[in-house]
Amino acid sequence: MTVLTSIRLNALTNDNASAPELVLLHGWGMSSIVWQDWLPLLQARCNLTLIDLPGYGVNAEKTLPSIEKSLDDIAAVVPRQAIYIGYSLGGMLALQLANRFPARVTAVVTLSSNHRFLADAEYPFGMDAQIYKRFFQLVQSNSKLALKRFAGLQLHGAENAKVLLKKMQSRLELLSNEALSHSLVWLSSIDNSTVVKNISCPLLQLFGECDNLVPVQFVEKMASTAVSQQQVISAAPHNLFVSHPQQCWHAIEGFLQQYQYLSIKKRLEKSQVARSFGRSAATYDSAAELQRQVGARLLDFLPADTNDGSVSMVLDLGCGTGYFSSALQAAFPAGHYFGMDLAEGMVTYAQQYQRGDWLCGDAEKIPLADNSIDIIFSSLAIQWCEDLDSVFAEIARVLKPGGQFIFSTLGPDTLHELREAWRQVDDYVHVNRFVEQQVLDRAAKDSSLQLADDYIQQQEITLQYDTLKQLTAELKALGAHNVNSGRPAGLTGKNRMQKFIQAYERQRNTASMLPASYQVWYGRLSKPLAEVDVMNIAGVKHGGA
Repeated sequence: MTVLTSIRLNALTNDNASAPELVLLHGWGMSSIVWQDWLPLLQARCNLTLIDLPGYGVNAEKTLPSIEKSLDDIAAVVPRQAIYIGYSLGGMLALQLANRFPARVTAVVTLSSNHRFLADAEYPFGMDAQIYKRFFQLVQSNSKLALKRFAGLQLHGAENAKVLLKKMQSRLELLSNEALSHSLVWLSSIDNSTVVKNISCPLLQLFGECDNLVPVQFVEKMASTAVSQQQVISAAPHNLFVSHPQQCWHAIEGFLQQYQYLSIKKRLEKSQVARSFGRSAATYDSAAELQRQVGARLLDFLPADTNDGSVSMVLDLGCGTGYFSSALQAAFPAGHYFGMDLAEGMVTYAQQYQRGDWLCGDAEKIPLADNSIDIIFSSLAIQWCEDLDSVFAEIARVLKPGGQFIFSTLGPDTLHELREAWRQVDDYVHVNRFVEQQVLDRAAKDSSLQLADDYIQQQEITLQYDTLKQLTAELKALGAHNVNSGRPAGLTGKNRMQKFIQAYERQRNTASMLPASYQVWYGRLSKPLAEVDVMNIAGVKHGGA
């Protein structure tokens, strides 16, 4: 029986018990030492389990099992549930683990991992079979030379390739010909073409723009699915996390935050959200075309026949300037209207220009009593909340039994044109990230709110602008600044800004307008009616015969 040794590193936080669990799987030809320079970024917020494959590192003396047996051995020495990050061969194995143990793999991040290592007529994106055969023979005859050449291939194309290669070669270990040949056979035999289509957990696949082992053309042929996404790191080689550690971590951090595997409090800086929107109160309505359009449609989701006085308390959650206060009061003439917003500037503005009662408060800690509200209306607000689990729990708490939560929010495809233009410049976070629908679904279900049959409806709204300056001025007037972690510090240089403008200009449509698309979700939830005494309804007496 093979018993692998794993390496455990706790997160460098005050609360590592709640930090996400990451399992790191290295690639062919180098043990877990390959992660060494990248570990501080990962360990700052995550618990790490490093695995050396059989024949490598601390497991150099272990027997060399089949792939299936090795997957079982890995599963035996890692946390019960974890996120897997795999480089090259390690990424291929991570997908195999997700397929074999779906309940134990929370998410997968692959780095420079092909679906198949060898090319053929049906799959031209891998290594030529004859080149592989010659390399395999070199491994068997002169493994030291083979490793040296492979190290060069991993960093080929990197701007500082010589410096990085010297460091990598200093860390090459003595690995047996048998171990290298055995894992090279693994590399050539794994086929994840079907696995990657059927995987049920979230998947992020990162690739290097200059990778000569996994060509970028392969990435262009891949299609994102409901749970998978791809990203190319600009100017990066095969070993992209060694050449571009910050950019790779920012991409992974954003992915983990989308699914709330990392504390959302690190994704958004809530005080900045409040200040940003508060400062824009006076200009907000003049620029809020999207907000008015979405809010007007959301009013159609309100329950009908409410003039009977059944609705006595209405909360406008994230009310902003109170623009929809009149419409909500007209819809529920017998109801008492409360407008609540995180930004004090918005609440102050609403008090001056609108009729109603106003609260400055956080949706994660609503300052209202249990079972006190009939209708909660929230248009384009909850995407700015840090912890959706808390938001939905609070909504369930303050709603009366039978009460409804009617909301709109933004999905992750929002402003994808802006994001794509910046992606051609650098790998920082320039555009606000919004969570996947899976996160909303989970938060809603965990709160015990009932999902209507048409719980989520989607709409794509594309606004058009003559100039990029018009779009950025509108976002500034709305207060919708980039408040995510991973955003660049300081001013954006002139050359980078010019490159960004050129990239966005290429997206002009047939009408010669610049598009800005918003993925809008409309949702409707209700709080279950209070439990009734079923025995009394059936006419059965209590207390004996």
